[in-house]
Amino acid sequence: MSEFQYKNEKNREAVRKVEELLDDLPGFCRTYERGIEGSTSAYTRYVYMKRIHVFFAYLRENNSYFRNKAMRDITYDDISTFEAEDIEEFTHWLRGGNAPDSHQYEVKESSINNYLSALNSLWDYALTHGKLKHNVIKDVKRARKARHEVVRLRQHEEDGFFETIYSGNSLTKQQKSHRDDISTARDAALCLLLIRTGLRVSEAVGINLQDLNMNEKFVHVMRKEAKADTVYFSDEVFEALKDYLALRPLLGPKPSEQALFLVTIGKYKGQRLSVRSVEKLVKKYAVAGAPTAGAAITPHKLRATYATNMILKTGDLALVQTEMNHESPSTTSIYIDKRAIDMKKHRNDLDS
Repeated sequence: MSEFQYKNEKNREAVRKVEELLDDLPGFCRTYERGIEGSTSAYTRYVYMKRIHVFFAYLRENNSYFRNKAMRDITYDDISTFEAEDIEEFTHWLRGGNAPDSHQYEVKESSINNYLSALNSLWDYALTHGKLKHNVIKDVKRARKARHEVVRLRQHEEDGFFETIYSGNSLTKQQKSHRDDISTARDAALCLLLIRTGLRVSEAVGINLQDLNMNEKFVHVMRKEAKADTVYFSDEVFEALKDYLALRPLLGPKPSEQALFLVTIGKYKGQRLSVRSVEKLVKKYAVAGAPTAGAAITPHKLRATYATNMILKTGDLALVQTEMNHESPSTTSIYIDKRAIDMKKHRNDLDS
């Protein structure tokens, strides 16, 4: 399966899930979904539809007007009189952990804002097309996003992380029992690729052998919104990839399996590694080798480590924005560790 085919398969799965939701949602949601099709990915539309579905399910369960009305029969007229208080009742309900995707007693405000973003998109579309006269979602006050220190691996933590990958030190007895030369080489190559290029985990697992150019030291990847891109990697990553590629045939992949990173044990041995598997292996090495960061480290935090280190090293926000494939510099700016930059700049100020 090529990377393009892999992405297409994921898109088809998202489209199928969207269609399942649209069969249940109000009829106007189908028109809305078609309206945003050209500017959003299938996965984004699936997430929006899922959250919008939660909202209308909430209405049918908690609002007497909608209780005896089938969800698909709800019209724009039915929601045209909504006020901010009606939406705030919904967010209050969400904070109570009532949403089907809520797995915690205290729901994060960022999750609430995600629901409001989906509803805002729907209301904006309706307003633009003359179906509603006012976007009531904009009247709802959202929690301000707090500026937190970026979660990443510090240098000593990164050293411990990779030392654990290569040596197995600090792993549990059971974890060590699953180690071999192939899994070690794969994990080292994969994690170095993530932390030295800033690739998203979905982009990394989507890489196929033909996407890799070992002579020129770059890899072709499919970015978000199915955009093709070329990403160069360092000599350190090259050496790790070379070591893994020498062992990859021992996994016995079928000729049709062209994925770069493969499962090394179990019934799926020799098949494409999944995003979930990468999340598990990153957490395993982080907990063992970088316990101060521990469970907070995910593949995305390796990406954050790359971004922060690049900004500290180069000070070039535009360069890092390009490398991270961010559409807006404001997204990249969250990785600016101003305190670290200032401390680095002034570290010798008191030397005589």
